[in-house]
Amino acid sequence: MAELKKDYLTVSTYSAILHRQLQRDMNQLLIKDKLPVNITEMYLMVLILESQPISQRRASTTLAVDEGLMKRMVKHLTALGLIHKEASAKDKRVKELTLTEDGKELLDYGLSQVEKWWDSIAPDLKDIDINHLGRELFDISRVVLSDRHQIPLKNDVVDPKVKK
Repeated sequence: MAELKKDYLTVSTYSAILHRQLQRDMNQLLIKDKLPVNITEMYLMVLILESQPISQRRASTTLAVDEGLMKRMVKHLTALGLIHKEASAKDKRVKELTLTEDGKELLDYGLSQVEKWWDSIAPDLKDIDINHLGRELFDISRVVLSDRHQIPLKNDVVDPKVKK
C-alpha cells in the first residue's frame, strides 16, 4: 500500500488562516473594549506569564518578531505598567521580562475574550477534540522552536558576487 502524502501545505495554510481570523477579531474586540494593547502584545504577555522571567531576545525569537518591534512592545507594555523589565542577575546585558499584577489582570480579561471567540464557533466544531489538537500544535511548536530547527537568517551576510 502506498504511503499517504503528508499534507503540510494544508496544515500551514489553515493554521495561518485561523491565526489571522482570530488576530483580526481580537484586535477589533480590544479596540472596542478600549484596552491599550493589541493581540501581538497579548501573545507576548502570555509568553511572559508562562515563562517568567523570559529574556527579551528569547521572547522576540519565540514570537518571530524582529527585535525592533519587540523593543517597542516592551517599551509600551512597561509604560502601561503591565510588564516589568530588568537586567538579569546572571548577565546584566540580558533583559528579563515579568508580568505585573496589572498585566495579569488585563491578560485574564483578554484571555476571557479569546475564550468567548472560541465558544462562538464551538457548536460547529462538535467532532473536533480541541484539547487533542492543542496538544499536537504545542508539540509541533516545541519542535519548531528547538535550537535544532532554528534557521539562521543570512540577512547580515554580504554575497561577494553582488556588486555594490
